Amino acid sequence: MNMTKAATVKKKWQSWKGVKEGKQADTLIIDPWNKVTGCHATSTKNPWCSIAVASAFIQTKCSGYSKSSTCKNQKAYYKKAGRWKPKGTRPNVGDVIFVTGHEGFVTSTNKNGTGTFMSGNCSNMVKPTSFNWKKATWGTKKVEGYGYPIYK
Repeated sequence: MNMTKAATVKKKWQSWKGVKEGKQADTLIIDPWNKVTGCHATSTKNPWCSIAVASAFIQTKCSGYSKSSTCKNQKAYYKKAGRWKPKGTRPNVGDVIFVTGHEGFVTSTNKNGTGTFMSGNCSNMVKPTSFNWKKATWGTKKVEGYGYPIYK
């Protein structure tokens, strides 16, 4: 994994911290994804956690990721590509975390089994949250696994 490129994507996510659903999210996150995909999504009409993940990769010119607007399709993409880590394994910074009905970008992991990820559409904004990779939990939700993009 190209850690420099992963760090660039992490920086993009950190620049979005606190971005709220609506015009702000649409301008910074959704519109760049719409431009590339030809879609017409908005943060108030569409679940946008998957769109935010794809948009971060698009805006930082990465490769080897899914542009899909759904968690289900993005998860299937990584599994089909053979770039899937099962729950209970320690993810790397830069992996895409999939939890029940949600996804985000892993920003840190610790040997004790905890970590953080950032996601869009989390309480109607972009924010970091904690998860436990050893127990495969995010609050009351279950971690399903991790996809890893190709960072070139």
